[in-house]
Amino acid sequence: SHLQKQKVSVEQCLRIVYMPQAVFRVRPVARCTASMPGHSESVLAVQFSPNGRYLASGSGDTTLRFWDLSTQLPKHECKGHRNWVLCVSWSPDAVVVASGDMDGTIWLWDPVSGKPHGTCKGHSKWITSLAWEPAHKALPSRRFVSGSKDNTIRVWDATTRRCLFTMSSHTMVVTCVRWGGEGLIYSSSRDCSINVWDAQEGKLVRTLKGHGHWVNTLALSTEYVLRTGAFDHTGRAPEDPQEAMKVHDHFTRRYGFGLSSN
Repeated sequence: SHLQKQKVSVEQCLRIVYMPQAVFRVRPVARCTASMPGHSESVLAVQFSPNGRYLASGSGDTTLRFWDLSTQLPKHECKGHRNWVLCVSWSPDAVVVASGDMDGTIWLWDPVSGKPHGTCKGHSKWITSLAWEPAHKALPSRRFVSGSKDNTIRVWDATTRRCLFTMSSHTMVVTCVRWGGEGLIYSSSRDCSINVWDAQEGKLVRTLKGHGHWVNTLALSTEYVLRTGAFDHTGRAPEDPQEAMKVHDHFTRRYGFGLSSN
């Protein structure tokens, strides 16, 4: 056999020499490495900025806070909401942050200054979910979608702060909305269904049924994009929308697919 020809035995003991590579003690992941106090009530929603440097948090104390993750210190405390802040969402270009509250009002904020751009009103009950149009579809980012307990989904223009159109087909509260990378909006509801909408006209494309109880959350698969997308691992971002679209078109032709967003 091969082992006999090589004069190797499976019973042979190998001596392994190892040396510690660090003088400090590595703490287990199970431990909390840091905490950022500031909110006076429960934190109900958090989201990292697209570049991973900042964090936005919404709380039951009716405030939205921006945190600098490099120093783990608060950057801005944004006041304006009159009820619990239930969801927050960064625009893909990190220029605007949307936050929805228990009163059904959506506030738009400047993350650099912490000042509000204005409000979007139209929902009659609280906001359950927010999602922006992907950057490769529109840059600078202008449109976003909101889901509410009033069973409706609304698409908004962040510049004019007006509702472009309303989509209503669910018979119970909308629990989650996601804007896909191929011009479709997905919404889940407690009526056990998932609806797929045309993002341009707001028409219902199809309804996905099969769950026997509430559909609480949605996630769109982006693993293929993360593996083969336009990333050079240097942290460099396109300088302007024109350069971003050139990169997008190049990789679309190369890999034969359209980028998607979750």
